Amino acid sequence: MIGFREPPGAIRTLKVERIRRAEITATPYTIPHDFDPRNLLRDAWGIWYTEEEPVEVILRFHPRVAHRVKETRWHPSEHLEEQPNGALIWRARVAEPQEMLPWIRGWGADVEVLAPEELRLTLIREAKALARLYGVASEPTPDDPDYDQKRFQQLFDTE
Repeated sequence: MIGFREPPGAIRTLKVERIRRAEITATPYTIPHDFDPRNLLRDAWGIWYTEEEPVEVILRFHPRVAHRVKETRWHPSEHLEEQPNGALIWRARVAEPQEMLPWIRGWGADVEVLAPEELRLTLIREAKALARLYGVASEPTPDDPDYDQKRFQQLFDTE
């Protein structure tokens, strides 16, 4: 649902299932004549929009799922680039890339986020957390703040 919300005194998208209460007020509201919900949501992945410029999201899909990705038009701005090895580079300009996370996660290890960097880092953190959760050993990397200690423990088995 798109509506005017107090606070913050602005138009917001709202999930109907999350509305706990509504009240009729004496303050009238008239939908502006130039309001176009399609224009408001044109860059959204779902319902999140922003006043900022859309962000280019670039994903690389593994050849085993490339055909499935090509079967569906996921976003109006998407562009596909088939790779010689059968992989697929998928690009789109999206208002809020965070909204794509459940969709990206659903592809598992068959997709790699190439851009934006913030989205890529979110998935890297999640992959590391999953590795810890499932007890999958991983090599420490130099960008890890505890690299020296982990490497020392690894080399000298001090745990």
